[in-house]
Amino acid sequence: MTNTPRDSEPTGPAIVEFYRDFEPPASFRQNVEVLLGYVPPKYLVGLRTIVLTNRTALTRDKRKQKTWSRNRKVRLAESLGSYSRAWKSSPATVSLYVDNIIASWGKWWKWAPILRYTVTADVLYHEIGHHIHTEHRPIYEGRENVAEDWSKKLWGNFFRKHYWYLFPFLYVLAHLVSPLVEWRKKKKRSAGISA
Repeated sequence: MTNTPRDSEPTGPAIVEFYRDFEPPASFRQNVEVLLGYVPPKYLVGLRTIVLTNRTALTRDKRKQKTWSRNRKVRLAESLGSYSRAWKSSPATVSLYVDNIIASWGKWWKWAPILRYTVTADVLYHEIGHHIHTEHRPIYEGRENVAEDWSKKLWGNFFRKHYWYLFPFLYVLAHLVSPLVEWRKKKKRSAGISA
């Protein structure tokens, strides 16, 4: 008898694409997969699915549904993403509204490959932040503030690990720029004193 590795448990949430009358950029799903790869697995426990969809694929009721975003209600169809916590028999799910995300990208993303993850990471990590807050680390503050804090932590982790090769350059740049910043501050202070 031989031991075989267990294939039954996925290593992270499944990515499901469901679009209607919409063709996402070819690299969008791949970008989401890369971003998920940098989230510590312990924070993804309980998150079953990441749904990539668009506005027109939502049911009429879902399009009219409202959700909280930064202390105000917005229609789900106008948001960039949403989190549905586990409830009874339905597992926790993150939905990303790809058409809305792409509309928020602007034209610069095509010309700056280093920035291609920026908007998608902000949305994905914010929604995963809701999951972490709900399932793993409940904190009694505003839900949006906690999700935003987690988003920043996950984004920082991604940036440090994915763009590790930039840090020597940034270190040198910081040492070159910091004396200029100090000189400018001193000049402003001396101008304020003599005035």
